[in-house]
Amino acid sequence: MSEESIEAEPERKKTLHERWQWLDQFRGLIIIFLIISVISWQLSGDPLNLADRPIGPPLLNHGFQYLDGYPTMITIIDIGQQIFMFVLGLGAYLAFTSRREKKGVKEAWKHGIIRVAILYGLAFLDDGLIGGLIFSGEIPWNEVLWYGTLANLAIGSFAAYLAVYLIPKEPDKRIIVSVGILVIHAVLYAFPNVFVQNSPSTGTIVFPWNALNHAAIAIAGTCFCQWYKTDPNDPTVGFKKRILPVAIISILAFYCFDWIQPAEHHDATTSLALLSIAASGFLIAVFYSFEKMNFKVPVLSEMGKNLLLLFILAFIFDQYVQIFPKDFLIDNPLLTMLLIGILPIAIEAGIAVLLAKRNIVIKI
Repeated sequence: MSEESIEAEPERKKTLHERWQWLDQFRGLIIIFLIISVISWQLSGDPLNLADRPIGPPLLNHGFQYLDGYPTMITIIDIGQQIFMFVLGLGAYLAFTSRREKKGVKEAWKHGIIRVAILYGLAFLDDGLIGGLIFSGEIPWNEVLWYGTLANLAIGSFAAYLAVYLIPKEPDKRIIVSVGILVIHAVLYAFPNVFVQNSPSTGTIVFPWNALNHAAIAIAGTCFCQWYKTDPNDPTVGFKKRILPVAIISILAFYCFDWIQPAEHHDATTSLALLSIAASGFLIAVFYSFEKMNFKVPVLSEMGKNLLLLFILAFIFDQYVQIFPKDFLIDNPLLTMLLIGILPIAIEAGIAVLLAKRNIVIKI
């Protein structure tokens, strides 16, 4: 998440709004989870086949890699993309409102459109050209436009900007829009014989499930950010009145709804979205509490300041992991832990620290 178009500039330069240490810490944690998911994805294996057993902690890999049935297995990694979307929603609120107040609506929308265009450009490059045309001979337009990770981030970001523009001062009303989208998703998802789903019974009409609920999550992120500023002098007011109550309601709603429509990563079901919103709210409270106790997790802030840059660089390790023969990794668990489990994180952390020492933020 950033507040400018592509550029590198000294962080000491006057910014449109203050940086929140707890938010950078939160963002840094998300990057670490992303790096781990990129690595573990390549080492999934088959838990029922000893000749191709998984490598790495199963909790830190997508659940469907181990049980791709219905309902599929869910792990913390399966809500990583959605939490990332929530974080971009937080940033969208800060970026749009600060520009609107200080430079006008036109500049605010200019920033928003540039951000969405960049994400779509990256989607075309990664999912369209590299992942599609080069490896399979054709461009998967569904991945580029609405199904892929980067496309979903673009759609969700646009939804966040639009929601903040249309409902600028009343986050309690904006959260109703988010809930409404979640309900629409759930109602439409209740017709598996009509719309194509990742379930045993699928219909014939393709529907952008991921895009719909990612928009809802991003809009929720804008609300949480504004609630944090309920009392400019005391953020705990916002936590007590809205952030924590909504997070608790979300986790309870997730529990109840998961009995009806199980959490599904590929379709970003409403239960998965509710779990993501709840987890994001609790993580905000955790890192804000850390800050109030003057506790700071080393390196997380530096990584959080260059969120999207490190997000893009993380996909390099998708290819790095494939350098090592799987038999070698299985036979040498200590080396595997060092080369696969630690080195990629250490490299990205090193890049983040180096940029921080030079007061450089690559803002995308």
